Parts: sequence; structure tokens; C-alpha cells
Amino acid sequence: MSQGIETALRRSLDAVDQRRRRLTWLLAIAGLTVAWEFYRLAQIAPTGDVPRMIVAAVMVLFFSTLGLGVMIVFHLSVATRRILQAIELASPSAASSR
Repeated sequence: MSQGIETALRRSLDAVDQRRRRLTWLLAIAGLTVAWEFYRLAQIAPTGDVPRMIVAAVMVLFFSTLGLGVMIVFHLSVATRRILQAIELASPSAASSR
């Protein structure tokens, strides 16, 4: 494999790692927000304030959907990283260094 291709492959692997770290933080924030909104929803329910309950329920649904979307993208980035590593391991320069 030429040096240019190996460099591009290494940059791609680094970009996937960086994106995965960002997604991990986004997933953590979405999870904490969902937990907080469920807590708020439980606090609002006994008061009977229907408009506030609706807003809290919509926030729970929004951030739950966001979390699921982030999880899908996270798994796609893990699969992309595995494919790029397999390409790197299959390269002739990697085979000669074994």
C-alpha cells in the first residue's frame, strides 16, 4: 500500500475516533436530560398541571429519540472503525511487519 493511502487511512481512523468521542459525550448528555425530564414529569404529575406535563413529556420523547439516533450513529462509527482497521491490517506493509 502506498504511503499516501496509508496516511489517508490513518487520518480516517483518527476522524472516526474523534467523532466517536463526541458522540459518547452527546449520548451521556441526552441520557442525563432524559433522566432529569422523567424526574420533572414525576414531580409535575401530582399537581395536575396538564400544560407543564405535556411539555415535560414532549421533552422526554425528544431527548429519548435523540439518544436513539446517537446510538445508531455511534454503532455505525464503530463498524466503520472496524472496517478501516481490517483494511489497514490487510495492507501489504502490515503483513510484512508481522
